Amino acid sequence: MQNNRKNEFRSVNFETEVRAEDGSGKKLVVRGYPILFNTPTKVYDWFYGEITETILPTALDGVDLDNVYLLVGHNPDNVLGKNGINMRLETDDTGLFMECEMPNTQYARDWYNLIEAKIVDGMSFWFEFSDIVNPETLTRTITHFNALHEITITPFPAYKETVVMAARQNEEERAKREQNLKKEIEKTIQNWEV
Repeated sequence: MQNNRKNEFRSVNFETEVRAEDGSGKKLVVRGYPILFNTPTKVYDWFYGEITETILPTALDGVDLDNVYLLVGHNPDNVLGKNGINMRLETDDTGLFMECEMPNTQYARDWYNLIEAKIVDGMSFWFEFSDIVNPETLTRTITHFNALHEITITPFPAYKETVVMAARQNEEERAKREQNLKKEIEKTIQNWEV
């Protein structure tokens, strides 16, 4: 009998920017979409090989996000943030939006600089799900996550359409940047579909 409950890692791209607050210095903030809804993506399934996977907007409905961490390389020794502490997560029509004010550590500054320089431009996430592959079409539609454990910074993203960036100077600039980010994602998805 096949166990339908699976733990999986998925990856995405991201960008950064710096936000200055009240002239007191720069805060290192990364933000973006580690999960995109309705974006068919080629991923590897251990049984079927390459399949096309799509995450529906319902996937995060009712999922507890309180203990989701931002890591580097899926390594719990490399924690950069925790939802509700120095990171916030929220869903919208695009996907899961993330914003994290990086801690004041050399490790966090090093990773921020790699992101800002676009040397590392990927993110991944670790989730549990029960949806199965349709063997005739080699597709899987993720209708609901059983759990989302973490999002992570990685140079090897599987979901190449998602984006992350660094922070804002004020709320007006923040809203403008979010709109630009959504437009970039939509443009990337349109180019990918062609």
